[in-house]
Amino acid sequence: SYPQGESWHYAEILPNGHLGAIVKETEGHSPGMLIELDWESNLVRRFDVAAHHDFEWLKNGNVIVLCREYVANPAIYLPSEADPAPNTKSDVYLEIAPDDEVVWEWHADEHALSLLDFVPVDYPRTQRDWAHTNTIEVLPDNPAGQVDPRFAKGNVVFSMRHVDTIGVIDKATRKVIWAWGPGVIEKQHMPTMLDNGHFLVYDNGCETGRTRVIEMDPLSGEIVWQYAADPPQSFFSFARGSNQRLSNGNTHIADSDNGRLLEVTPRGEIVWEFMNPDLTPRGRPQPLYRSMRYSHEFVARFL
Repeated sequence: SYPQGESWHYAEILPNGHLGAIVKETEGHSPGMLIELDWESNLVRRFDVAAHHDFEWLKNGNVIVLCREYVANPAIYLPSEADPAPNTKSDVYLEIAPDDEVVWEWHADEHALSLLDFVPVDYPRTQRDWAHTNTIEVLPDNPAGQVDPRFAKGNVVFSMRHVDTIGVIDKATRKVIWAWGPGVIEKQHMPTMLDNGHFLVYDNGCETGRTRVIEMDPLSGEIVWQYAADPPQSFFSFARGSNQRLSNGNTHIADSDNGRLLEVTPRGEIVWEFMNPDLTPRGRPQPLYRSMRYSHEFVARFL
C-alpha cells in the first residue's frame, strides 16, 4: 500500500504506461517514497526512500531518484541563530535495481567543495538546504558526448538551485567533471540534454525578476537561444518551472507559479496556452510544479 492524503511532489507517465510519483519527504512529518501505479491505481512498486523533486526510470529497469538526507558538515553549512538546527538538508542520489538493491549512490555534501573547481560558491552556507537539488537526469547518447567525454552517455546531470549551478557527474568515478551557471542563471530548474547536444534550462531569474528558458552549448558555454517575454517581467516564476523541447522544434514551458502552460516557436511566438482551472481562494490559478507533453503515438499504446 501507499499513504493516502500526502502531497505528491511530482508524477510522470513511465515508458510502460504506468505512473511514477514522488510522495514528498517532509521533515518531521512524512518520510517520503517513490511509487509506481498501474492504470487502476494499483501499487506496482514502492521505494521507501526520502524522495523529492525528480526521478528517472532507466532502460535497464533501474530507477535513479533524488533523496533527502540530513548530515553534519561544517565545511559547507554552519547553523545560525535564525536556524540553529545542526544538520544541513542535503541530497543523496540513488540508483535502485528492480530487486531494491542500491547499485549507485552519490552524496552531495561529500562533493560540495569540488564545485569550486568550476564555479564560485560561498562556503560555509547559511542556508540549511544548501544545494536544493531539483533535477537529476542520466545523459543519453548525444553529439556533445561524442566529442567530449564529460557529456558521455550515462553520466549524471544535476541542478543545484541554491548555488545557481547545473553540473555533470562522471558515473564511474563519482567526480563532478563540469559545472556552470553562477552569474548567468538564477535559481534554475530542469536542465535537460537535447538531441543536438545542448542543454535546455529553465532560468527562474529570482534576482532579476524575470524568467526565461535558455538553450546553451555546454562545449562553449554560449547561450544559443532563449525565450523571454515582452516585457520580460510578464513571465516570472520564482519558485518552480519546467521546459521541454518538442518534436516539432517548439518548446513546452510551465509558467509554474502562475498556473500557466505555453508552447512557443523558435521565434518566441506563443502558439498554445493553458491556464489551470483549479483556482486559489483569491481566484488565481493554482501553481503547477512541472508539465510534460506526451505524443498521441505514445499514449495510444496504452489505450
